[in-house]
Amino acid sequence: MPRCQYCGKKVREDAIFCPKCGQILVDERTDWQRFRMQAELVEAKDRKNMYMILATVLVTVGIIGGVLLFVSASALGFFGIALVFFGVGCTAAAERHAHIATNLERQLSQ
Repeated sequence: MPRCQYCGKKVREDAIFCPKCGQILVDERTDWQRFRMQAELVEAKDRKNMYMILATVLVTVGIIGGVLLFVSASALGFFGIALVFFGVGCTAAAERHAHIATNLERQLSQ
C-alpha cells in the first residue's frame, strides 16, 4: 500500500488526495482524473456540510438538554456537556473536509 509523500500516511492506490493531510496525490492531468477529482470535491463538500449540521444539532441539544436537566438537579445534565464536546469534535471533522475541498478546488483550477 503506498504512502502519502507529504505526511507518510498509508493511502489507497487509487487515492486522489491524502485522507489525513488533504494534499493532492495525482500528477497527471487526464480527463478521467479531473472527473474523479470533481467527484471527490463534491463528496468532501457534502461531508463538511453533514458534519456542520451534526455539530449544530449536538451542541444545541447538549446545551438545552444539559441546562434543563441540570436545573432540575439531575446528574444527567452532565451528558449535555458530553454532547457539546461531540459537537465541537464534529466541527473539527468539518474543517478537515473543508481543507480537502479547498485543496481539490485549487488543483482543479490549475
